Amino acid sequence: MQVYYVITGCSKCKKQFPRITRDGRKCKANFSGFERETWIPRDGAEHKTLAARVNRARTEKERKEYEKFGGRWSDLFRLEYFDPIMGHTVDPMHCLFLGIAKTMTKYYMKSGLLSRQNIYAIQTVMNQIRVPTSIGRIPHKISSGFASLTSDQLKNWTLIFSALALKDWLPNDDYQIWKKFVRATSLVARKVVLKTDVETADSLFLSFCKSVQTKYGEDFITPNFHMVCHLADVMHLYGPVYSFWCYSFERWAKQLFYIYFCIWPWL
Repeated sequence: MQVYYVITGCSKCKKQFPRITRDGRKCKANFSGFERETWIPRDGAEHKTLAARVNRARTEKERKEYEKFGGRWSDLFRLEYFDPIMGHTVDPMHCLFLGIAKTMTKYYMKSGLLSRQNIYAIQTVMNQIRVPTSIGRIPHKISSGFASLTSDQLKNWTLIFSALALKDWLPNDDYQIWKKFVRATSLVARKVVLKTDVETADSLFLSFCKSVQTKYGEDFITPNFHMVCHLADVMHLYGPVYSFWCYSFERWAKQLFYIYFCIWPWL
């Protein structure tokens, strides 16, 4: 067994993530550890320098050796005003809903914290909740074990239904951990967000991640748990998540796809 550290697991900081090799096979990196005061932020100018060195590599072996430091070349780096670290965001759609929320709900089912009978009862509760039509469809696939929920349905499940639906079915310790995530997500998912809301959500996200690590173990932690701790910094730069998450882009992309392939040929 051999342990070595990689620093390419995060595009915002230089935190090192240990990776263990057993019998010559690489295991997944350990993304746990939320001592954020020890995380060294990445620097845009330094990243460009490292990426340029990768671009100048003459052999594949040399290129891979340089890439261990987290730099890859892009022609955008030729722009003097472009900062590769500040110039990209953490996408809340994939990080919060398709990432953390999906991981947690699947675990509740797989671990037995929620039984099949519990799921049917939760679906019954959800069907009785009346929400505005602007919210969208109620996730009717909860009774099937959260199978094939879309990102929009996962968002509605997390923000609107889950806190009420899980209250009587999850053990109290697990429910309190989940409530931290719901509260933090509801703060950042507003169309108008105060700076104090961002700071409160950031503290809740950090507390949530630490609680998950303590309760479920280090192997449970995925890169999304680490990246959500950088979301506040991104919001200070780009504003509310409504201004940069992928929901708008994907909706427009689907509409254009439908128009181009389904409607246009008949015109």
